[in-house]
Amino acid sequence: MSVFFDGKLLVTPTTASVVNDEAMRNQNISVGNVAALVGRSTGGEPHKPLRFSSPSEAKRVLRSGELLEAVLKAFDPSAEVGSPATVVAVRVNPAIQSALTLKNGADADVIKLTSIGFGLGENQINAKIESGTLTGKRITIQQGNRFYSADNIARNTFSVQYSGGEATATLTVSGTQVVLSAPAGTAVETIALADFPTVGALVDRINAVPGFAASVEGRSDSQPTLTALDFVSAQDVLTKYTATANLQAVVDWFNGSNQDLVRAERLANAGTVPANIGFTYLAGGSDGTTTVQDWADAYEALQRVDVQWVTPISGEAAIHALNDTHCAFCSEQLRKERRSIVGTTVNTSNEAALTAAKALNSDRTSLVHLGYYDYDLSGKLVLMPPYMTAALLAGAFSGVNPGTPLTNKTIKVRGLERDLINPTETDELILGGVLPLENTEAGYKVVKSISTWRQNDNYNRVEQSCGFALDFTVRTVREALDVLRGQKANPLLLSRAISIADSALRELARQEPQGPGILAGDAESPAYKGIKASIEGDVVRVEFECSPVIPANYILVSVFAVPYSGSASA
Repeated sequence: MSVFFDGKLLVTPTTASVVNDEAMRNQNISVGNVAALVGRSTGGEPHKPLRFSSPSEAKRVLRSGELLEAVLKAFDPSAEVGSPATVVAVRVNPAIQSALTLKNGADADVIKLTSIGFGLGENQINAKIESGTLTGKRITIQQGNRFYSADNIARNTFSVQYSGGEATATLTVSGTQVVLSAPAGTAVETIALADFPTVGALVDRINAVPGFAASVEGRSDSQPTLTALDFVSAQDVLTKYTATANLQAVVDWFNGSNQDLVRAERLANAGTVPANIGFTYLAGGSDGTTTVQDWADAYEALQRVDVQWVTPISGEAAIHALNDTHCAFCSEQLRKERRSIVGTTVNTSNEAALTAAKALNSDRTSLVHLGYYDYDLSGKLVLMPPYMTAALLAGAFSGVNPGTPLTNKTIKVRGLERDLINPTETDELILGGVLPLENTEAGYKVVKSISTWRQNDNYNRVEQSCGFALDFTVRTVREALDVLRGQKANPLLLSRAISIADSALRELARQEPQGPGILAGDAESPAYKGIKASIEGDVVRVEFECSPVIPANYILVSVFAVPYSGSASA
């Protein structure tokens, strides 16, 4: 007799056990609510999504430019909504790093320094190489007020001495081998460094050569030999000689956590330390000229990152169209639902805004046409263009629970480009798919957070908050059910599918502040119902009905006036 248990055939009598931890699965929502901004800056690696969790971090990396201004505003969009936990930025201009090649005393290239940052500003980095106070080198590197210095940069690796019967003995170290000679000029052992890749192994091999004795210096036992040792030629070892790795010590200092301005590359066939130089600037850094292809490359890079709101820091209609295509592609093909808010340039009339919205006509893109007044990085009150307003609104949407509308929410600005007349102008803009802002007694507000969709009045198409709530619901349930992919298609799988979907929907329907409140319902009209699962061949289908939250845009008050009736007596 035998029994099949937990994937194994048990023949010998035994007591076996298995743990089913399916119920321990984390039921919390894992889908994010993150805004991504694409634009120009003077810092940061181009075409690479950079994730920031604080304004100070963004300032340090992006340095200056409209992209930095937009990120800072996205972190503080409104006193009425929360601040986003994360903002992603993609630098679109094709900046180039600056560089400096350090040479040794023989004028041969030994180290290439390359700026960590990208752009014209990296040409302000300069480096100084001096002799160390006691040994090795003293290095100073700076950029503006940022200043880093270290002294006595050196590294001993091993010592060697000859005590045999010859009158002379030498050591030669190259990039590939160590040659021991006794007498000088007569090689008695040639040791390939590839065969003995660490200092400890090399020392053991030297000690096997008659007449030569070696020992490890310091903690160099595990140091590499092929990429670390300094070169020497016919070095006398009748007296004790200490081999070094000073060049590698310099490289390691540049590449360590000591400074954040440059990185160093040890060049091929380099084996001696760089010569002393006075302060010398890096060169070659450039901000480049931004083309449509650069925007396309930035959006391609953004496809690999999970974000929910995407805003280009540009007022160009061609970039808005590219941005909308990106959101549609990611939502429909990559299963990374995302939405967008774009803005025009300054002095955009209502008529021009309506034309731009009509051209977009997208349920995933909103368009704003009013700029705002605020202080720039230099503290000067300036007019920010509407595409900066779009970044502010993207930050606001990413700072609230999905499904929360920005309608009637205040924004933190010092003034609007111009005041719209409510309802004369706002009616026309809303009907035409333009997201309007207004100046009210209670502050500067979003009139209605709508998309540019004009084909019908479906709430999930017109209302950005409702559409995002549905996106969030779809993705949350889809990702929760993905654990079943690859499992056996049997009746148990159906019950698991229903249970998983129910758990995810229940969490989405949990009302604020305990939950996100993305689905709305009560005992009579539940937030979701009718979960069904079926299997046909290798296809599992799950369906249900749900009610994503819809903003309360209109508050209607009815007053019933009745005449007074009464009587009086003396």
